[in-house]
Amino acid sequence: MNNLTAREKGFMYVITLLIIVVLGYFFGIRTLNNKYAEYQEELATLQARKEYLDQLRENNASMATEIELLQAQCKELELTFIDELETENLEQYVLQTFEKEGCPFLISVTSTDVGMSSVSYPDGTTAPDSVLCTQIMVSYSSTDGYTVTQYNRTPDFTAAAKIPVGDQITDLQGQMGQGDYAKRRGYKEFINALIKINEENKSCIKVDSIAVSESNGAMVLTATINFYGASLSRRYSTDTSTAPYTSWSGHTNVDVKGGFIGFPYVCDNKNSLWYGIVNFNLEPGANKPFAAYWATALFQQQLSEAGGDIKTLIGFESEQPAATPTPAPAAQ
Repeated sequence: MNNLTAREKGFMYVITLLIIVVLGYFFGIRTLNNKYAEYQEELATLQARKEYLDQLRENNASMATEIELLQAQCKELELTFIDELETENLEQYVLQTFEKEGCPFLISVTSTDVGMSSVSYPDGTTAPDSVLCTQIMVSYSSTDGYTVTQYNRTPDFTAAAKIPVGDQITDLQGQMGQGDYAKRRGYKEFINALIKINEENKSCIKVDSIAVSESNGAMVLTATINFYGASLSRRYSTDTSTAPYTSWSGHTNVDVKGGFIGFPYVCDNKNSLWYGIVNFNLEPGANKPFAAYWATALFQQQLSEAGGDIKTLIGFESEQPAATPTPAPAAQ
């Protein structure tokens, strides 16, 4: 190496630098260029992935909003049905409505669970959710336009009455067929109560049928009312309704120390609500659910004394002129 001339040494240095540059290119810059291309491709992939995820996030946000909207609609739909169909609450609501509208003379009240059609999915399977229906049937009596009425011990004819029973009966005997007792009441009040019930919740309360018949001069007014609920496998809403048909709204803490259910012929138990009231065993067909027991008996007695002629009993006088018999046509 020491024998080389300066020119040769310079040439060797140049060759060495060229070799270093070539090696640097092949093992450095070229490798970096290849990595750069890979990184560029990976960056493009990641950017595309990011755009997809951003779009997915936007779709998820939109989907979440849509789900919230659908859940709100589900809640609204669920609340159009009664959450719990409890017979005692439904009956109490119906009876109170009729009473408040001036139709209190209850004959009977019954309840029935109505079978509803099952819901089928498009694939033919049966849905776990179903519609429920409880039907309340009530029968009320109108007054007869003559007999003295009594409801909830008003007037009070018990031994504990403030006015002696005999004095009350004597006073009311002379009012039979006069004043308010001369008006037959109950039909208009019955219809008003049904209108009110039908307007209470149009989504889940429907008046199903009405029937009217005659009995002993009064009207027997019958109605069936359907209450709809739903059995849901998954519920989104919480029913916080305090409507009278969803919760008990009747009397509580009723004193039944002396017994309450059943009306004996004679009750000598001073703790009983029936104490002092006599249960007359009247003839079949003479029942008047709206009338005081003694007024019903008195009506039967007076009707018997009038020879069974109701017109004579109530002093009926027709305002229509007597019909003139039409002569038979002359023979041709």
